[in-house]
Amino acid sequence: MIFVLLRGLMRDRRHWYGFTQRLAATGVQVITPDLPGNGTLAEINSPLNISAYANYVWAQIDEVLNAGATREVLEPVCLVGLSMGGMLALEMAKHKPERVQRVVLINSSAANLSPWYRRFQLSALIKSAWGTGRRWLNGELSGVSLVEATVIQFTSECRGDDIKLIRDWSHYRQLGHTWVLNGFRQLVACALFDAPVIDHGFVKGQVKGQESVPVNVPVTVIVAKRDRLAHPSCGQALAHFYHTQAIYLDDCGHDASLDKPEPLLRILLDMAR
Repeated sequence: MIFVLLRGLMRDRRHWYGFTQRLAATGVQVITPDLPGNGTLAEINSPLNISAYANYVWAQIDEVLNAGATREVLEPVCLVGLSMGGMLALEMAKHKPERVQRVVLINSSAANLSPWYRRFQLSALIKSAWGTGRRWLNGELSGVSLVEATVIQFTSECRGDDIKLIRDWSHYRQLGHTWVLNGFRQLVACALFDAPVIDHGFVKGQVKGQESVPVNVPVTVIVAKRDRLAHPSCGQALAHFYHTQAIYLDDCGHDASLDKPEPLLRILLDMAR
């Protein structure tokens, strides 16, 4: 199985922070595209709707797959999306179901299933920013980005006080980060996103001369029980919408790859067997 890992709002491939290497070390192929406006694509204007991100991501996937292609048809991929990345994964599966083997949603949400105040818990962000400010006044966060310190406090249940993590992500920010306008455009795209119905119809056979075959794109929903950004009920709503049972991670915040890398790894590898 080929795993494509998609990060979320204003984050890029660097913010998987070792999880990519853990997954690749098991022998599976891993691809980590960046969304337009983030990381290697920071100079591109972020689209205002989720579906417009898809072509940029497919181009990066195809660049990797074509480099080692030995068959006429490229192997379908498993799209693993965290937060906004999950929204994009659903859109990609909707428009090209024949190219997607499975969609895995991690702490994602949709406007047609959950209210905005559940999808983005503003009070928790304010509380995280207040806590970061107090630590800075106490001299605990000198020489680091207060933005990154706040983001980690907001999105991680286990590592909010990890000074090495804060310093590393502050360094990423110094090297390059998402511009404010692109961050706003991504926020708008997320706010407007509706969970799509994925067409389980028929497409032309993947081997020349083969009859049309059915396309089935299963959806797996992973929910962190202590997510302070997107309330766990958002993931529950997605699981209900796609007729599946949510998989819960205990003592885990929004950024599950930071808080619970090993349980998340096991979940993904169980799919590859």
